[in-house]
Amino acid sequence: MLNELLSTDIFKLMLVFSRLGMAMMLIPGIGGTLIPARARMLLAVVISFLLLPVLGPQLPGMPQDLSRMFLLLLGEVTVGLFFGVLTQILMSSLDLAGNFIGYSAGLTNAFVFDPVSESQSQLITGFLNTAAISLVFVTNTHHLMLRALVDTYGVFTPGQPLPFEDMSVMLVSTAGKSFTVGIQLASPLVVFSLVFNTGLGMLNRLVPQMQVFFVGMPLQIMVGLGILMVSLPAIMFWFMRHLTEGIGVFLAPG
Repeated sequence: MLNELLSTDIFKLMLVFSRLGMAMMLIPGIGGTLIPARARMLLAVVISFLLLPVLGPQLPGMPQDLSRMFLLLLGEVTVGLFFGVLTQILMSSLDLAGNFIGYSAGLTNAFVFDPVSESQSQLITGFLNTAAISLVFVTNTHHLMLRALVDTYGVFTPGQPLPFEDMSVMLVSTAGKSFTVGIQLASPLVVFSLVFNTGLGMLNRLVPQMQVFFVGMPLQIMVGLGILMVSLPAIMFWFMRHLTEGIGVFLAPG
């Protein structure tokens, strides 16, 4: 009896760890290769241990068939992957906004290593991503992500067929909304760029002898950074609202 109970608990722990571990590999701020793999794995194991008494009654017992066991684990990994990819799509709105802002402010060729995307990105994009991750931890939004991940057990019941069609529709709709939000976040700088470049074009036609590029580039960078400084609080507030609303669809009432 003790052996059966121990094996069942270990199997349920593996089920919880499969979903949480896969999601935590992609969750912004917690996932990423800059954080040691052992640290991420240890955090996922600790959280799985803590959640096992709560989620244990909802989990199926260990099946006798090996293929059934593999399908259960694969389903949990798929749900964790879905949740992690969803958070990355929500974060992509800030990448799009940073690219548009960098182009509008004349900083397209200024690159820096982005610790969030773990690659070379525009200076403004790297700054916005770093500021967003800082806000995620300062406002305890990472707690909200973990709570939403736990509440996915009320949406995706372990052992039940996964609604792949609904999951695909949700990913596509979230990507579309993130694109719209990214344009909205960069709208002050986009409007400035349109007006400024139109003015430079008119000035070039009126005064052909003037080198408008050398005159306009420093002014574009200075005014663009000034507008970004003024609009940055609103940009980050709107992005955090977009992020919390996207995650909040999984939260159980109450």
